[in-house]
Amino acid sequence: MPIDLNSDMWKNARSYDVIGTEITSLLTDHREQAFSVKEIEEHLYNEHQHLFPDDLVGDDPIDGAKAARQSIVSNILEYRYWRSEVTFQYVSEDDVNPGLYYTWKGVGISPIAEIDDVTDPNPDSPFGVLSSRFRQIEKDVDDDVSDLEERISHLEYRFREEIGSY
Repeated sequence: MPIDLNSDMWKNARSYDVIGTEITSLLTDHREQAFSVKEIEEHLYNEHQHLFPDDLVGDDPIDGAKAARQSIVSNILEYRYWRSEVTFQYVSEDDVNPGLYYTWKGVGISPIAEIDDVTDPNPDSPFGVLSSRFRQIEKDVDDDVSDLEERISHLEYRFREEIGSY
């Protein structure tokens, strides 16, 4: 059932960004180690249980609560990976459970930016505003695609000519 954004239920709901803060804290405090989603979820559940929604913790959690908590952790890690804040590797050694292990990478970047507002710091640059550089790259890619399509069409014609289907 959708929730009306003007309702008291929505306005009084908690934001779970604090879980991301605790994950960052865990990874930065242990930079020399990598953790699985399960290990991160267990740490948060044991040390910071209050961060999760009430239905996912306590004496009578809903069915699938552990999977739901791990899903929350996975989503946060995916977002952090996308921003280049964490990195992961698949580990399958004998002494650990096989799977993805995450570690802190750094402060990260924001891949979504106001491209139109970014200008080249060099006033003599022929590139000017960054967005115009992207438009030129897009045009170049389109031109390359057109050239490749023409070449493929020509090769198809020659192939059919060779096998005698024309």
